[in-house]
Amino acid sequence: MACQKETSFEQGNSTASVGSLSVDASGNCLGAVVSGTYMKDTAIKASNYVDVSVKVDTVGTYIISSDTVNGYYFKATGTFGATGTQTVRLVGGGKPLVIGTNIFRVTYNGTVCDFTVTVTAPPPPTGGTAAFTFNCTGATPVGTYVAGTALTAANTITLNVTVTTVGTWSVTTAPAVNGITFSGSGTFAATGAQTIILAGSGTPTAAGTNTFTVTGGTSACTFQCTTTAVAISDYFPLTTNSNWSYDEITSTGVDTFLSKVIPQTLVSGGNTYHIILYSFDAAQGFDTLGYYRRSGPNYYEWGDMSYGGLDNPVRGEFIFLKDDQPANTKWTSTTFSGPATDPNTGVTSNFTLRWEMTIVQKDVNLTVGSTNYTNVIQVKQELQLQTGPTIWTPLIYYQNYFARDKGLVKQERVDVYTGTPVVIWTDNVKRLVIY
Repeated sequence: MACQKETSFEQGNSTASVGSLSVDASGNCLGAVVSGTYMKDTAIKASNYVDVSVKVDTVGTYIISSDTVNGYYFKATGTFGATGTQTVRLVGGGKPLVIGTNIFRVTYNGTVCDFTVTVTAPPPPTGGTAAFTFNCTGATPVGTYVAGTALTAANTITLNVTVTTVGTWSVTTAPAVNGITFSGSGTFAATGAQTIILAGSGTPTAAGTNTFTVTGGTSACTFQCTTTAVAISDYFPLTTNSNWSYDEITSTGVDTFLSKVIPQTLVSGGNTYHIILYSFDAAQGFDTLGYYRRSGPNYYEWGDMSYGGLDNPVRGEFIFLKDDQPANTKWTSTTFSGPATDPNTGVTSNFTLRWEMTIVQKDVNLTVGSTNYTNVIQVKQELQLQTGPTIWTPLIYYQNYFARDKGLVKQERVDVYTGTPVVIWTDNVKRLVIY
């Protein structure tokens, strides 16, 4: 009896297995896979485990365990029924005490290997309202605030707060001031100094500086927001003495002419039009180029709608430019009709026409000669003939280029069949120019 081998109470009468942990060159558990989420002060669950690789030389029972690090550990017991490489799942236990990266050492049959686990902070508490106070000192709204322009996600304000109790928060400047409110919500996960960001919404109604009162928490504070007047861009200046000098490409060469806005105006149909004159030769004086007006983003031309294409002038107006619309926007003029005589056959027929405008490009760069222009709008202006109840056939069209605060900087008359610019033939028909 004195020489009898002691029986293990952990493994009963079974024979212990023989083998080794699979280890890489750095001493890490080869192929170890850590599963589950590990959070400070959160008890380890069944989903917290690590799979390690073991080379089994002799079948039998096993105990594979890690040391206890930061309040938790991993362990597995069982029996290997076959030799060769096996995967063993070590189930976790305990509770992480602090956040950080922990290195565990696993032991089995005199062999060791290491693996790491990262412990994170627990999620913010849910439920319950936070207690905090505001400090609006130095708070300045971010973004652009323009009267008549809706706020976007870029319009925000950041405020300093001191949190005394964690929990959810909701802050607003309602009711609206000058059409604007700032608001936000979230959760404080810690006490002490924090910042919150409020998002602006609404559309400012007028220019000026307004004071906003922030409410929420256990205090209130105020900050100011300044709204500027709408910046008016002008793509076809009509102020008196605005003038332009253009080169006109004709079949006989290049002519240069001057156009200018004069102080006199024309009133027609209750609308007031600015008058633009032009001259090819100062000695010959100026003649009328056209009558124009602007209403908001829309620019109008009044005069002979057919540009001299019909036998008799058909007076009216149409919008030749809209500066607030994106590329691919289309619109048409009202229709107009009249007789036109073929100069070759002498046959007179009645035609119905209209203008169709298309914004081809918006806010692009354009070089004319040696001058570079920015914020250019390209408009296709097409004269169309009605050839069926709903069919409109193009006759001629122009590509007009309007630069912001400069006006019309280039115009091309285009062949409707080839899409290429064409030169101007000088005859008794209204001159259709390329600038």
